[in-house]
Amino acid sequence: MNYGKIAASILELVGGEKNVDHVTHCATRLRFNLKNDGNADTEAIKKVKGVMGVSNSGGQYQVIIGNDVNNVYKEIIKLGNFKTGSSTNSVKKGKVATILDTLSGVFTPILPAMIGCAMIKAVLVILKSANMIQPDSQIYSILTFISDSAYYFLPMLLAWSSAVKFKCNVGLAIALAGVLLHPNFSALMADGNSVKFLGLPITKATYTSSVIPIIMAVWVMSYVEKFAEKYSPSVVKSILKPLIIMLIMAPITLIVIGPLGTIIGNYLAIAVSSINTYAGWLVSGIMGATFPFLIMTGMHYSLGPIAITAYTTTGVEGIVGPGMLVHSFTQSAAALAVALKTKNKDLKQVATSTSMTAILGVTEPAMFGVNLRLKKPLLAVVLGGLAGGIYVGAFGVARSAMGVTGLATLPAFITENPHNLLHAVIGCVIGFVVTFILTFILGFEDIEDEESTENTDSIEVKSLNKEGVITSPLKGEVVELSTIKDETFASGIMGKGVAIIPSEGKLTSPVNGVISAIFPTLHAVGITSEDGIELLIHIGMDTVQLEGKYFKSSVKAGDNVKAGDLLISFDINKIKEAGYEIATPIVVTNSNDYTDVLVSDKKQISFGERLMTII
Repeated sequence: MNYGKIAASILELVGGEKNVDHVTHCATRLRFNLKNDGNADTEAIKKVKGVMGVSNSGGQYQVIIGNDVNNVYKEIIKLGNFKTGSSTNSVKKGKVATILDTLSGVFTPILPAMIGCAMIKAVLVILKSANMIQPDSQIYSILTFISDSAYYFLPMLLAWSSAVKFKCNVGLAIALAGVLLHPNFSALMADGNSVKFLGLPITKATYTSSVIPIIMAVWVMSYVEKFAEKYSPSVVKSILKPLIIMLIMAPITLIVIGPLGTIIGNYLAIAVSSINTYAGWLVSGIMGATFPFLIMTGMHYSLGPIAITAYTTTGVEGIVGPGMLVHSFTQSAAALAVALKTKNKDLKQVATSTSMTAILGVTEPAMFGVNLRLKKPLLAVVLGGLAGGIYVGAFGVARSAMGVTGLATLPAFITENPHNLLHAVIGCVIGFVVTFILTFILGFEDIEDEESTENTDSIEVKSLNKEGVITSPLKGEVVELSTIKDETFASGIMGKGVAIIPSEGKLTSPVNGVISAIFPTLHAVGITSEDGIELLIHIGMDTVQLEGKYFKSSVKAGDNVKAGDLLISFDINKIKEAGYEIATPIVVTNSNDYTDVLVSDKKQISFGERLMTII
């Protein structure tokens, strides 16, 4: 997969870097805060190879990539040279969208730390249950405080992510969290005597593992920082500004914001406890059924404070996790049923692979790439999630560790209740079986898989059927793509195609179309034909290191070209003398959009002769 090309296409289609206020990512999605959502071409983005879907919700423009999202994100950052900063030109969002966007922005960056520590705790539970580790051993004690670290110091993690989201100083925000967690302050709170600051009482509270107080404090700090920035004289701003912020914010946080956040958190904990006691079965059922829509809208991030409050209060969490676990299995079941039922080879491959990732807890590829796309399988997911969710809720299933829920993290459902894991597994089986059967019963409108023909000479070229002829852009020896010494091309990751070992240093256009991209080093060019066929021609292996030496371009990006037009001249002998191979791949980068790419059986070819036929 060409991450750079995917990133460049997405960045261009969301309106360019000037339209991006902020970009981050989660396990499967690029999450953009756009200045104007209307500048994004959603339909075009959906057609980019490597993109599984687009969701514009919760105040964010989300592009679903799947497991390769981190690689695409890195390329986006490089291309846009993005930095954390504010913008005054963003389109104003609604209140609900703003809240969801804020929660998503605050919780997404800290999830890896929470998941890592939670999984260590899950491993400890397994080792302890199997009598492979003793609770009084030093290794148990060390692993315990390692697993607790992200939760004990949760206010510091939230201070960092909140400061990034509210666009204020990260260091000062973390220092503010340090005030709440300082051992001397904790000791003062534990003392039986009343505590006052300048005559004002400080409410006794414990802020370890707390969520709401620090988020509120950093939000207020963002405004205090603007005040300090505005009124601090330039000559002493570097020392006066942080002094003002800390002198104002620390007392306000201890006296007002911290206690207020604690009160809100306590009521939230009471609400969570009541729900678990009186309506656990209903909540888990609703959660299992509606989780696909929560993910689509980004509202699943709004559940973060509820889940974390329950976990930090009771040591287990039974509101979000059980239903989310069942949801992973239902998405997997629907995708697997599609894989077994469809006659489309490409859909079968996608459905099979996404079924595997879904059962491990990463459901977006299966949901956006298969089930939502076919519609009826998503209905089966909802009904299966409802059935499995009601079961786990009725038996009070809870998780003892936070993080992604799926087959690999089932140990997180080992609790002091010896039957908790068993009921979790039974609920997953119910959800999986119900969804799988319903997908078969409800069926879906299959995507036709057009049969190709081996007789390429008799193929009738029809643009309506996405068929076209690619002529040779080079003169030389035709070799199979799999034989070249570049695994990216040889494996077919970039797309189907062929390679030519050129005997003449001229590259011509193989189609009528437009130059979609030309690399600064002139060693590669992208062309889009009039029929939408996307081609990438890469002259030689690793020739990017020549930095344009021995290459001369006759075109630039955006130029319209005709088949046979000269694109690039290159010196074959000097490239060879420099130690580089000249085998040149010609690949159809959007070959997945077509039934097949048929390659000419000629061993030697010249300019303009038929090289490939696209079905």
